[in-house]
Amino acid sequence: MIKRSSFVFFILINALLSAQNSLIRMPRISPNGQELAFSFQGDIWTYNLDNQQTKRLTVHEAYESNPVWNNEGDMLAFSSNRKSYINIFTIKKNGGVPKQLTYYPTTDTPYDWTTSNNIVFSTSRVLKGPEWDEQVYQINAEGGTPQRFITALGSMATVSPDGNLVAYVKGACRISREDYSGSAQRDVWIYNIKTDSYFQATFSEKNDHSPLWDAAGNLYYIGAKSGRYNIYKQSVNSDGSLKGNSIKITKQNKNGVVSFSVSDKGNIVYSTLFDLYQINNGQFNKINLKIESDNKFETEKEFSTSSDITNFDVSPNSKFIALEINGELFVKQNSKNRRNTNNVSKHSYRDRNPQWISDTELLFISDRDGHNEVYRATSKDTLVGLDRSLKISIKKLTNSKEDIYDILVSPNHKKIAYRLGTGKLILADVKGGGIFNNKVYSSSWAEAKDVSWSPDSRYIAYSQEDLNFDSEIFIQSVNNPNDKFNISMHPRSDIMPVWSPDGKKLAFASNRSGNRGGIDYDVWMVWLKKEDWERSKMDRENGDYYVENEVTKEKKKKEVKVFIDEERIFDRLDRITRLPDDEYGGIFSTDSKYVYYSATDPSSNERSFFKVKLDGTDPEVIKGSSKVERVTEIDDKFYFISAGKLKKLDSDGDKITSLPHTAKCIEDFVTMNQQIFEEGTRVLTMGFYDPNFHGYNWKSLIKKYKPLVLKATTEQDYSFVYNLLLGQLNASHMGYRAGTSERTNNDNIGLLGLEVKNIEKGVIVEYVLKNSAANKSKVNLKAGDIITAINEKPINKSTNFYSLLKNTKGEEVLLTKSDGNDVIVRTSGSLKTLQYEAWVESRRRLVKEYSKGQLGYIHIRGMNAPSFESFERELKASGYGKKGIVIDVRYNGGGWTTDRLMAVLNVDQHAYTIPRGATNNLQKENKNFKLNYPFNERAILSVNIKPSVALCNENSYSNAEIFSHAYKNLEIGKLVGQPTFGAVISTGGYSLTKGYVRMPFRAWYVKKSGLNMENDAPAVPDYLVENKPGWEAKQQDDQLKKAVNVLLEQIK
Repeated sequence: MIKRSSFVFFILINALLSAQNSLIRMPRISPNGQELAFSFQGDIWTYNLDNQQTKRLTVHEAYESNPVWNNEGDMLAFSSNRKSYINIFTIKKNGGVPKQLTYYPTTDTPYDWTTSNNIVFSTSRVLKGPEWDEQVYQINAEGGTPQRFITALGSMATVSPDGNLVAYVKGACRISREDYSGSAQRDVWIYNIKTDSYFQATFSEKNDHSPLWDAAGNLYYIGAKSGRYNIYKQSVNSDGSLKGNSIKITKQNKNGVVSFSVSDKGNIVYSTLFDLYQINNGQFNKINLKIESDNKFETEKEFSTSSDITNFDVSPNSKFIALEINGELFVKQNSKNRRNTNNVSKHSYRDRNPQWISDTELLFISDRDGHNEVYRATSKDTLVGLDRSLKISIKKLTNSKEDIYDILVSPNHKKIAYRLGTGKLILADVKGGGIFNNKVYSSSWAEAKDVSWSPDSRYIAYSQEDLNFDSEIFIQSVNNPNDKFNISMHPRSDIMPVWSPDGKKLAFASNRSGNRGGIDYDVWMVWLKKEDWERSKMDRENGDYYVENEVTKEKKKKEVKVFIDEERIFDRLDRITRLPDDEYGGIFSTDSKYVYYSATDPSSNERSFFKVKLDGTDPEVIKGSSKVERVTEIDDKFYFISAGKLKKLDSDGDKITSLPHTAKCIEDFVTMNQQIFEEGTRVLTMGFYDPNFHGYNWKSLIKKYKPLVLKATTEQDYSFVYNLLLGQLNASHMGYRAGTSERTNNDNIGLLGLEVKNIEKGVIVEYVLKNSAANKSKVNLKAGDIITAINEKPINKSTNFYSLLKNTKGEEVLLTKSDGNDVIVRTSGSLKTLQYEAWVESRRRLVKEYSKGQLGYIHIRGMNAPSFESFERELKASGYGKKGIVIDVRYNGGGWTTDRLMAVLNVDQHAYTIPRGATNNLQKENKNFKLNYPFNERAILSVNIKPSVALCNENSYSNAEIFSHAYKNLEIGKLVGQPTFGAVISTGGYSLTKGYVRMPFRAWYVKKSGLNMENDAPAVPDYLVENKPGWEAKQQDDQLKKAVNVLLEQIK
């Protein structure tokens, strides 16, 4: 029997090679085991397992999923974003108009429909702080306001048949990371409602999720213990404790289980992406469910756009402009009166980076042959230009083995620069419409960024990082590549070099003098010739003593030749801008006497053009400029993109002219999805931080997942499968993200900051969020108040409180109280910051209680500038008069500020000061002032010299982990809590035709141990303490309590 079962299963597993056509999401078998509900193409469907008939229940341009049967098997609950946010709806199994049950502006996902007619769902609402786990709520299927079901945070909750036990998932690791093993992995827990006790049900180091019950009270779940997701079965005692060991039901070893469901009789249906299986009485059978259906959305769309420009170039004679729009190239006349454009690339793959090499030849980059190469577009009809020609010739000019990026033609149109792969800078000759004599000018792990040609085409300038990620500006000779020199020479970042038209100066952006040591960028300038630098301001204003005649002056202007005095050129720098913000651009005016740059205009809070003299005086904003991007100076004019549209600035009078366009685009979604997949995986192949891809066969994974990803028929499903592929690398900071085209409405729910419960006539207030709309001085609602109506609409027991707040976001509403008094309150659209602040305040109270007022408390929300500024403030506000500080980085998602925090915390006081008047006898009493020092005068950042202790947990992520490592290894104090996530990689992003992929590009190792912080080396506290389930609602915090005790012991 055992051999035969194994053989049958082997045959079924091999059937994975012939995947069915349809991506069935979240299959849910009915209680009687006869029907299947599932999501396909973003709608809810059913399938009769006996007669094999399918039925579409919902037809909507929203995305609908997560179907859940009621106990009778005649209705379904599901989630839908048809009201913008993801809410819960119900529908009869035979179809009809769905009924909306939840309205709160969040994500509500149903997981169970109990025998009490309550739908149990995951959500995030007003009682939640910064924790990563969701909340578990329930709502009666007949209506009413949702209520918190269990106080412990978690998700995917389902109720046992007797209604006494709740199985739920605790943990926040992405399910797509099948091979993750760390402190943040998901575990299944069981809660006993009657005894208010919790039992951990799974103990694998990897993810366990999706718990479900059968009618006999057996618990099932998906677990990755075997290396692939499989279904496990666990017997459970009536009190929620485990009975024996779990049994692995499935034996997936190539494709893990994605989702499953169990009928009352224990029949199982599960999916492995595009394959469905049914298990009846231990027998495995494949369900060949193939749906013949029309596409929900158009697979091809033609539309016109008057914006969406991402790049452009102007022809040498300034008569034509090439525009990059949605992965296509268009050419139009350089005129404000001519909107029409001509598509010259006409390919469903990505064409970009237009560069004219003559008035009739346009170079561009395209991946139409599998990776990026340089192509040339010309008109076959020599009498018609590219702006109108219907006969376009496209010729491939390069044949490289790596992707080509960032082509840039020299001012004399005789040479071209481009990047090959990740770090090679190539220069080549352009002649006769071809590219020849390719030569490597820089080959490094770091690319040469922001390449800029000198006006005489004899030099290039660019920025490049070293292994300390210090970006410097280099100038390199075109004729002699070995002649390369650093002109910025500073440990801060220097970027974006731009030459002056007269060839005497080079501007760049630098954060060397930025706000508090390197946050903000300013525009700087280097004098290329020592003689020019030596001139005083008066010399420059008055001109040379011997004035050149106009003929000589005009000849020099036309025949610019760059001369550079290299010796200590970095000493000849001038700072041009000094605004308290980032200033970029640094483009010189035609006469090289002014610099134009982009900065935030305080009056509009948008990026605008500014103009300033070379000495930094008389800065002024250019009227009519906003949202400035990608500025280029061509033929004495500045062209720039503003909100996807092209504009021109004439420096003579600073007049801005719009250059409108209309481009007709065609989107072939099938081909576009293929291109996005190929480019996304290609750039990850080139740039993923570990060249060995964590030991996985990345090429094989791409080959395996490509046909699966391309079978997806909706954007949501496409993203889902794409991210399953990325999850196979078991790396943090990864993902494919893109907008979706569903047509949805928005309920615009106004929020008051209340938790309420329905009673016979109205709702009773159970909780009021501090500083929320309901807590304002003139409103001042309190727990126990009863609200009977909103805007004179009565509330009864089956009224969802939030349904009466539709279309009130930011508006005034009238609340009628049971005492007859009316209250007018203006709603808000979000409560997240207030919820966070309430949680911090509750931790602060606990620290005060635990330490009897001796210690202060600071929670660092994120490793970013706003959180750092808050940290500095709280050093005073929370630490004033205290003996020590508790620093908390739990639930901190990371950022970049660890070293700034270390600079604050890791300070040894070397002296102390005493002002006149503080004592009458310096000699006898000076030691009373040992802790006093004017740090605020002398240090760039704030300073803490008080003893401290730090808290971290499994949701301390990325830079918060680096902080935890540094805090412990530098012995600043003791670390308390749980090991951190194990997710430390520097990451960026790469924009695709639609959406983007995150790009982890840099590894982090612990210096003390030499271990990789990604997966291998989380920060492990000196004191390991777990918080028990439900601790938040009980106002307990064992981790915090231990931290307080550790610090109190230290300062005795």
